[in-house]
Amino acid sequence: MTHSHSILLFFLLATFVLLPSVKSDSVSGNTLWRTLPNVQTAFGVTNYAWDGDSVCFSNEQNLIRFYQGRRKFDVNGTAVWLNAPPDGSVTAGDWRLAATDLDLLLLSVLPKEESAPKPVRVMLDPGHGGEDDGASSKDKDLGVKEKDLTLAMALRLGEHLTASGMQVVYTRTNDTALALDERSVLARKNKADLFVSIHANYAANSEASGVETYALTPCGYPGTAEGSRVPGWQIGNRNDFHNTLLGFSIHSKLAVLAQAPDRGLRRQSFSVLRETSCPAVLIELGFLSNRAETLKMLDEMWQEKCAAAVTDGILTYAKKVEALDKAVADKRARDAEANERWRHRLAAHPAKPASKPTTNKTAKVRADLVAAAKPATNTAAGVRADLATAATAPTNKASSVQALFTTNPTLYTNTTPVALSTLIDFYATGKAE
Repeated sequence: MTHSHSILLFFLLATFVLLPSVKSDSVSGNTLWRTLPNVQTAFGVTNYAWDGDSVCFSNEQNLIRFYQGRRKFDVNGTAVWLNAPPDGSVTAGDWRLAATDLDLLLLSVLPKEESAPKPVRVMLDPGHGGEDDGASSKDKDLGVKEKDLTLAMALRLGEHLTASGMQVVYTRTNDTALALDERSVLARKNKADLFVSIHANYAANSEASGVETYALTPCGYPGTAEGSRVPGWQIGNRNDFHNTLLGFSIHSKLAVLAQAPDRGLRRQSFSVLRETSCPAVLIELGFLSNRAETLKMLDEMWQEKCAAAVTDGILTYAKKVEALDKAVADKRARDAEANERWRHRLAAHPAKPASKPTTNKTAKVRADLVAAAKPATNTAAGVRADLATAATAPTNKASSVQALFTTNPTLYTNTTPVALSTLIDFYATGKAE
């Protein structure tokens, strides 16, 4: 492929992703939405409560509260972050929730049937190590390094998991340096079923405190941290539903520990999450920048409670994963069926033939003369100009293509849709000859 053809292909593909043919969220041009009645039905409730700032759905099993324009919401008392903030307004009647968030909430977060715990091999990953100290306590008299705290917690957690009948392996058991990609490789080599990375937090604000749990960001959405880029599909996205179940199972236990504010189950594209092939989470146990929280994390009694909570969360995952496997398989079957119906629908309504070109020779001569009078422009600029013109045309094909992507009911999480960031990375690194 020549360089000029690469540029042309890039801009054509970018056009398919970016042209605004239907209403969509700024987070992702391909976001599918579920209306307020859709969400209400999915939760199995007959009504909702709106207090001017939040909308609440509740029944005998669940209490779920979403906040206007905010990604953070509450599920049965546990804070969770959405991949996209709810769109629209309850009072205007156009409130809606991203389909991906509704799918993850229904399949991975809300209570499920439990069975006997499925045997799992857990890889524990104490963050940092060797010359990489990680964060250090802001108070020098405490002299706490993140690499030491995470190792101590991982070894303690391993004892609890082993006592619960699980197999445990570690990325490190001493003060050893490990590259990020080595940790993911070790998970594959050891055939781990789950990967749990343990860290301690740090912030410029010495009052910041609390526990955070991270799962990988689904394809096409930004991480929880402000300014996060929108990633394309990554290896870890094969486990979106299982990542979420593992993250929520652990975080819901950690969040109730005394003196641990709930900062929520969050999303971020950390290396150990995106490159690990098994379900994976990353835990931030507390803030080393907060003296009181540092002292708490050094307390052996708190460490025991923390290890017991994480163990309980992993056991909960092991009890629910069989039901999740079935739910995900059923969903994929429904998606495949919906996709087949969509194909039949397209086949039944073929595109209309293009109108015949004009045969007015005089008009053609005039057009040729006008075009010849224009100054020469470089090829790339010409392509951009043509695309800009196409974007405003009422019958441009790219708008039709995006409309197809946006209305296709199979474009949920755990799929690999076209992502502009992936295309940019591909061409920017010179992989196209």
